[in-house]
Amino acid sequence: MKRNVKRICAVTLSALMTASAFGCSTQKTNQDIPELMEPQNIEVSTVRVERADIRVYSVETSRVEPQGVNVCFDKDGTVAKVYVEQGQYVEKGTLLAELSVEEYDEEIPKLEQQLADLLENFEKENKQRDKREAEIANNIARLKREVRQTSGDARNQKRMQLEIAEIEQERFNVDKENRLKQQQDQEAELREKIDELNEMKGTNRLYAPVSGCVLNQPMNLIDERFHKDDTVFVLYDPDELYISAKYYTEAKFEKMYEHYAVINGQQVDLSYIDLTDEQLKQLSVKSVPGSTVSKRVQYHVNPQSGQEVNMGDYALVVFVTDYRENVLTLPADMVRYDGHGYHVFKYEDGVRKEVEIIPGLRDKCRVEILSGLEEGDIIYAQY
Repeated sequence: MKRNVKRICAVTLSALMTASAFGCSTQKTNQDIPELMEPQNIEVSTVRVERADIRVYSVETSRVEPQGVNVCFDKDGTVAKVYVEQGQYVEKGTLLAELSVEEYDEEIPKLEQQLADLLENFEKENKQRDKREAEIANNIARLKREVRQTSGDARNQKRMQLEIAEIEQERFNVDKENRLKQQQDQEAELREKIDELNEMKGTNRLYAPVSGCVLNQPMNLIDERFHKDDTVFVLYDPDELYISAKYYTEAKFEKMYEHYAVINGQQVDLSYIDLTDEQLKQLSVKSVPGSTVSKRVQYHVNPQSGQEVNMGDYALVVFVTDYRENVLTLPADMVRYDGHGYHVFKYEDGVRKEVEIIPGLRDKCRVEILSGLEEGDIIYAQY
C-alpha cells in the first residue's frame, strides 16, 4: 500500500513539474471568485482568464548516434591481422588491418622461377644464334675471296653461291630481330605479372581514411573473407554526433522558435543537415496507406562547453513550432465549440452567461483568447 502511495505521489509530482515547464498550469483559481447566485445541481470548475505563454511543440524520444564512415579493402582477401580495438580513436593513416599474403607468397616465387628459366633459355638460344650468325658471316667472307681468286665459269658459280649466302644472311637477320622482340615481350609480360602481384601484396594493408573511433569489434574479423568494397570497419568522429527525429524542411526548421534535445538533463542545440536530391526523393515517397509513421532524418548535435554527449545517450527532442508570449489564455477544455462558434460560460452580474469568443493559438494545454474576454474574467466549466 505504501509503495502504491509513493508511486502515485511521484507520478503526480512529475505531471505538475512537466505542466509547469511547458506553461500548462491547470491549477484552479478560487480566490475572490464569488459563488453563483442561481442554484446549481451540477459540479463546476472555475478559472480566471490570465496571461501566459503558449508554446506549440512536438516532443519525441531519440538516441545519439554517430555518422559512420565505411572502410573497405581495395581487393578480395582474408583478414590475417588486426591492429586496433573497438572504441579506439585512430588518426587518419593509421594501419587498421592486413589481408593474408599466402597466395602471393606462393604465386610470386613460381613466376620468378619461370622468369629465371626463361632468361636461361634465351641465353642458350642467343648463343646458338650468335654462333650461326658468325658461321654465315665467315661463309660470305670466304665466298668473296674465292670470287676474286677465280675466273670464268668457276667465278660465276662462286658469285651465285655468294648471292645465296647473302640472301640467307638477310633472312637470318630478320628472323633474329623478330625473335629478339618476342623474347623481350615474353620477359616484359612475366615481369609485369610479378610486379602486379607485388603491388597487390603491398596493398593488403588497410589504413584509416579519416580520424575517428572504431565502431565495430575488430577481433571478430580475423580469418574472415572479404570481397572488394565490403565494409570491414566503421569509423566515426566522436565530435560529430546526430539524432534522428521528425523531418522538417530547412526553411521551417530555421523559423522555429526553439529546437533542441534534452540529453543527460542538458539542453543541447541542434542544427540542420542539408539533404541531397536523392535523400529528398526518398522522403517524398508516399507512406503506406494508414501508416502513422513520420519521416525521420538526422539533425546535428552541438554540445556547448561543459556539456557531455556520448554515442548511445537517450535524447528528448523538442521542436517549438509556434509561440505567443504573455497573451490572454484559458485552459483548452474550458472552450466549447457548437458547430457555429466558440463559447465559454462567464460569470457576469451574478449569473452565468454564455459568451462567444475568438480563439487564437492553441497548445496541448491552453488556448489564446483573441476577443470576447478580458483578463480576470471568471470562466465556468461543467462536467
